[in-house]
Amino acid sequence: MDWTYWYVFPYAVFVAITANASGFSGAVLFQPFFNFVLGLPIGQSVATGIATETIGMSSGASRYFLMKQIDRKAALMMLPAVIVGIVVGIYIFVNIPKDWLRLIVGVVVGTLAAYQLWRSAKKIFGIQEVSDYVELKKWMWLSAIAGASSACTATGVAEMHQPLFEEKGKLATKKANATAVFIEALADITITLFNLFVLKNIRFDILIFSATGVLIGGQIGALVSSRLPDRLLKTVFGVAVLFIGIVYIFTASKKLFF
Repeated sequence: MDWTYWYVFPYAVFVAITANASGFSGAVLFQPFFNFVLGLPIGQSVATGIATETIGMSSGASRYFLMKQIDRKAALMMLPAVIVGIVVGIYIFVNIPKDWLRLIVGVVVGTLAAYQLWRSAKKIFGIQEVSDYVELKKWMWLSAIAGASSACTATGVAEMHQPLFEEKGKLATKKANATAVFIEALADITITLFNLFVLKNIRFDILIFSATGVLIGGQIGALVSSRLPDRLLKTVFGVAVLFIGIVYIFTASKKLFF
């Protein structure tokens, strides 16, 4: 066994704890780490990040399921639109020049992070145990955009659905987090199967360490989420993701426009 990338394991544990506790996708922190620190091409970084996230989110979703925190009806209602978006996103991922892909990643994650920080500052939190399904149906177009974004940038499904479930569906914050993790896990499985069998762009020498870490971190994150303040979860992750978005925009713009 090659231990070159052993240090990915503790990083993966940390990311999975943070992501599963807050309802965000871990890939948003994995793919820049793979790209900038390990030096992987952006395509491999996105694909390996999503593969890692698939395992981590599935681990967290299983724990949330046992804790009865997931609004399965809401997630399954939005899933078909997410799948349609994934098909579009995969086409974009395969055909778009990689520097433009890096720029898109930066804009998407930066915008989503800024929105979450704004919601945290305004103290916008849900309170219901079950979603407002009638209201959620009006926003299925956003689920399609989220699916497309996740397929081509590794970011979108959890980040867009967490505020969607909480703000439009009126779902309590921690239940919105859990439901966002669940629908992200389902979306990630679809994307990873395509990357695995069609594009074949997943780095297994790295995945073995990242996957092991997120299996552990996903369980811990779901358990500690009930003990952490909602505002703290949104703020910490929002700041980290906003910084990553700015870095991506700067590096991509430097290559494309200067």
